Amino acid sequence: MAKRAKLPYKLYKRGKIYHVYFSFKTWNGERILFRETTGQEELAKAERYCIKRLSELENKSYTKSDEINDISIDEAFGRYYTEHGQFLSKPDLLLNKLQSLKSILKITYLSQLNKSCISEFINHRRNKGNVANATINKDLALLSSIINIAADKWGINIPNIKISKFKLTEPAENIKFLKDWKEAQKIIDRAANHLKPIIYTALYTGMRLGNILELKWDNINLINKTITIKVKDKGVLGGRTHVIPMINKLTDIILQQEKINEFVFNFKNKPIKTIKTSWHSIFFKWEKVKNKKSLKPDDIIFEKQYSKDGEISVYKRVLRNKDLPYTNFHTLRHTAGTWILKETGNLKVTKEILGHKDIKTTLKYAHVLDSEKRQALDSVFK
Repeated sequence: MAKRAKLPYKLYKRGKIYHVYFSFKTWNGERILFRETTGQEELAKAERYCIKRLSELENKSYTKSDEINDISIDEAFGRYYTEHGQFLSKPDLLLNKLQSLKSILKITYLSQLNKSCISEFINHRRNKGNVANATINKDLALLSSIINIAADKWGINIPNIKISKFKLTEPAENIKFLKDWKEAQKIIDRAANHLKPIIYTALYTGMRLGNILELKWDNINLINKTITIKVKDKGVLGGRTHVIPMINKLTDIILQQEKINEFVFNFKNKPIKTIKTSWHSIFFKWEKVKNKKSLKPDDIIFEKQYSKDGEISVYKRVLRNKDLPYTNFHTLRHTAGTWILKETGNLKVTKEILGHKDIKTTLKYAHVLDSEKRQALDSVFK
């Protein structure tokens, strides 16, 4: 039986819609790799879409160098994801952002991007989506990154538009932190056993959750008592090296972890990928709803159907204890930074431990020195 020739595309489903992954060489030997949606639910229609798009792409490869070289939004976003996004720790998050960006922009080609288009995008996100300025700025930064790569690496003629000029004013960050160790201990006491060492690590180092979960034994130096990790830095390929000293308490915690695999923190013999459920369980519980009319629009619920009689019960998420309001995990990093600065009064030391590139970032913790300033003034002018 003759072997079937390898197709230059591969179809796959996301929900009900067929998506396609293109992979082929052009006449001049250039490899084309990207993904996009076909917008079709039927396989036959999706196949026809692929054949048509393949023809368009092959014809485009013959475009003369002096002609305007354009690229579709689908192709640009798909190529950006293939070349950059799929290597991120959470590629699906970027994919969702790209799909949302495309649906709001409502343009077919990158050349159609203009000031009016950007303004409409911002207004849509602010008014209809009720999205914070900081989130919109991240979307604009993503779009700017795609445009710059299209121009610099893909040789695409793009509109002469500076997206950075559309950046919105962001309010000063409100640093939330735990007041003292007693407050931190409440969280630790209510945490699952596999979560406790992760919380301690965050408090003792100020590391981000992603860095903690990705921590490997190769990152640990038990002789020098240091942790060496890579932190994001646009100016350094692969990230900037950051070294954090380990206090004795943290060293003991690390040594208590079993060496099951290359990762330090595991649960049921597998690396911990997320702590969302276990973290929320510290603060929340599920309570059965007796009267569905009492539910509010912002209540978080889930429904459970019992197989015996087909009855559907509704459960609502509620706080376990009013004395322990919900705190997100990143607050532990802010807590470490705040406590270190308050104890030392040294911005440079705090900056080095937290791994900030610019001391301006560390300055957001300077509010904790206000009480010390007040005491100094009181002592001088008493």
